[in-house]
Amino acid sequence: MVSIDDIIKEEWRQFQLVKNEGGRADCQDNWQEFYIMRKSQFMAWPKEITDSYYMDLMKAKANGRNLLFEKYAFMMKDTMPERFEELKSVLPKISEKKRRLIDRIADIQLQWAEDFKRRYPAYAGQGRPTYTSEENGYTTSIETYLKGELSTYGENTIILYAAFLEECVQKGLNLTNVVRKNMAVLQGYGSIDEVEKALTIEKKIVKINEKLTVN
Repeated sequence: MVSIDDIIKEEWRQFQLVKNEGGRADCQDNWQEFYIMRKSQFMAWPKEITDSYYMDLMKAKANGRNLLFEKYAFMMKDTMPERFEELKSVLPKISEKKRRLIDRIADIQLQWAEDFKRRYPAYAGQGRPTYTSEENGYTTSIETYLKGELSTYGENTIILYAAFLEECVQKGLNLTNVVRKNMAVLQGYGSIDEVEKALTIEKKIVKINEKLTVN
């Protein structure tokens, strides 16, 4: 039986093979953070989706493809368009059907991200900006990262995932809240509210120290 850990281990294996433009990225040496980030996400998915995505990873491995490389290459469409033009010939073609699903999924998840940011500004402030238009050249947005990852999902996976998100919308469930709660628990907190409170206090302490330093 496929476990979430099986998925994360295979992603990590593929991630280690990705050649970064400026040399090895720091995150490629941070297994703990990678594990928490990915497990938080996969814990929120129904098993049929995690199983389907694992099959995507295994098919890619068998065919000599690297889904983690492809994810970051697709992200370059927005972050490094000239480099993307050089790489796109080795990337799988995105069908119109898949493109529509990617756009719909992104619309839903970006709305959830904005709602989360309004409710938990300190916690959200620790992560990525929401939209590609908010990127500053140093931090990749949720939108860019999300569309890059979705572009690597197989047809069955993205259909299942899109249907799952539509169910969440119908139920009034914000999946971002679920993922962030999972992350908080894996980091040793009891809840999202506990994280928000801790970060808010930390921010106030930093401001006080800054004032004392100036004075």
